[in-house]
Amino acid sequence: MYIEKLAYKNVGPVQDVRIDFPFNNNGTPKPVILVGENGTGKSTILSNIVDSFYEMAQQYFTNATTPMESGGHNFFKTILPDEIHSGTSYMYSFLLYNCKESPDEEPPIYLCKSGNVTINDIKEQNNINISSISGDVQGNEKVLNASSKQVETIWKENVICYFGPDRYEQPVWLGDSYYIALDYLHPKVEDRFNGRLENPIAVHNVTNLNLQWLLDVIADSRGDIIGEWDSLSLAHVSTANLLLMRQARENLEKILSVIIGKDVYFRLNFRSLYGSRFHIVQRENDDIICPTLDSLSTGQIALFNMFATIIHYADNNDITKSIHLDEITGIVVIDEIELHLHSKLQKEVLPKLIAMFPKIQFIITSHSPLFLLGMRETLGEDAFDVYEMPKGQKINVECFSEFLRAYNYIKQTQKFNSDIQELARTIPTEGKPLIITEGSTDWKHIKTAFAVLSKDSQYNDLFTDLEFEFLEYEPKNSNTDGLKLEMGDVALCSLCENAAKLPHTRKYIFVADCDVKTTNDKLGNKGKEYKYWGNNTYSLTLPIPQNRQNTPGICIEHYYSDTEIKTEVDFGGVKRRLYIGNEFNTAGHNMTLGVYCEKKNSCGPESIAIIEGTSKERVFSFNDNERSTNLALPKMKFAEYVSQHPNEFSFSNFIEFFKILKQIILEESE
Repeated sequence: MYIEKLAYKNVGPVQDVRIDFPFNNNGTPKPVILVGENGTGKSTILSNIVDSFYEMAQQYFTNATTPMESGGHNFFKTILPDEIHSGTSYMYSFLLYNCKESPDEEPPIYLCKSGNVTINDIKEQNNINISSISGDVQGNEKVLNASSKQVETIWKENVICYFGPDRYEQPVWLGDSYYIALDYLHPKVEDRFNGRLENPIAVHNVTNLNLQWLLDVIADSRGDIIGEWDSLSLAHVSTANLLLMRQARENLEKILSVIIGKDVYFRLNFRSLYGSRFHIVQRENDDIICPTLDSLSTGQIALFNMFATIIHYADNNDITKSIHLDEITGIVVIDEIELHLHSKLQKEVLPKLIAMFPKIQFIITSHSPLFLLGMRETLGEDAFDVYEMPKGQKINVECFSEFLRAYNYIKQTQKFNSDIQELARTIPTEGKPLIITEGSTDWKHIKTAFAVLSKDSQYNDLFTDLEFEFLEYEPKNSNTDGLKLEMGDVALCSLCENAAKLPHTRKYIFVADCDVKTTNDKLGNKGKEYKYWGNNTYSLTLPIPQNRQNTPGICIEHYYSDTEIKTEVDFGGVKRRLYIGNEFNTAGHNMTLGVYCEKKNSCGPESIAIIEGTSKERVFSFNDNERSTNLALPKMKFAEYVSQHPNEFSFSNFIEFFKILKQIILEESE
């Protein structure tokens, strides 16, 4: 049994979604993945699908739903008129199944409605020509047309289950009796198909149950040996049957091998050994990878439980299904499939596991671009469908570019973190104290200030024996030689944290601007002039000079006066300069100068942001219709000009910084 189509109208955020579920030419179902931001209706779609499972199961199984004292049964999903989409007067959810298990009966239909709509209205809107359901009554109603015999056959031959997100808060639509994990939700040993549901629809906390079942699988794969050393033979079981049982075990070992990334097997221990009854062992060298199944990581055990449960359920129905995974049929619904999973598990492992069950109809919600890209790489672009909520639009190939950009960003972030950690390891651990600044121009300004002030006799006491070096680096896009880094406040914090983890005799001093609160909190030390991290690692934010006390969100350029900041520099044959945000109104205009700034969010009477001539912070004349001449000066060119013309600038605001620097350098080393 598979879902053939669904139609949702005015259900919460879902206004009108219709999906015809895809199938391959051989009749096997393609996975369907619902994506979208939080609150767009992904879980709403799944909730009715799962509710249809319960409504269908209760037609035959006495324990599928919980009874009400007044008669009838509790719903998995309650009908709430408050869910009707704002501005509309009704809602409905409709599901049509195909059911090859009972070809002589009409396929099951699920319908849940509320408000000013009738069953006949819904049939007309969706071209439903099934005579077994009809009605002209408005209001709340839930219908599931499937016979008891049909349901029994469906559950005997299919895996039907739901893996929900591990939430602590009860969804508003969930009936009370379904929130607590009651006994009937858990598999138990009893006669098969005695009218009680053996495979719970909602899967919760199955590690111990899967462990018990796994021991059964391992035991079934082993045979009794009789005879003497030189003439041993199998007893009480045929070789053919033992090989089949062995295949079931190897299927589970294959799933775990894919998850762990190593070829492993389950080794049964002697009962006299303390601890686990079996180990997870690497096949090539018999090294123990994990002492037991529940020693795996949260993500690994979550994945194993998910796909082992599919086999477990199929095995409960028919033991041969655990031998032939490609023959397991049914519907598996998974909400937030990437939950607890590392990026590698999402992209490389999940798609491989899904591909092992070609006759399972997977209906999945996800926020993970990695998972989608992994599905495309593993299964192929046409092997699954993606629908974006809340409109339920099928995403075509072009739409994958959004996910690709996100993936590239993640890869860049991972490389950035790797680069930072590598830099922390490669900085020489001995030598003069090393100053590491947030920006590639900051160390140049401090170096110029030191060169000027250290020659001024009035500061002899401060600069005598004050020795240090800079981590001298250039931006990544620089054409100059030497070390190239994309630093910034986030990278500086990360580098500081990583450096503090490594023992070194050299003092590392990390210096940040004061314009980002999170960086101030991390690298600064409230009430103190600097922060000590251990392992001779220190950090500080730029001390605020007296003339900037009212505007403390400063960067290194604010150590100069506003007039000095606005110094014009001939660059590329054009007089350019740095601008300050308060020179422009909130629209980015300076009517007096006849110029405007592209970066409007840095402009306004209260802004002291330094506007430089990068691609995102350009300043143009109102008369420059072609925007051909950028009037803003890059910070790097300003730093170079200051170092070449130091007599045009005052460096008195740097004095307090050097005083703090000397305190750190003179502090007793570890």
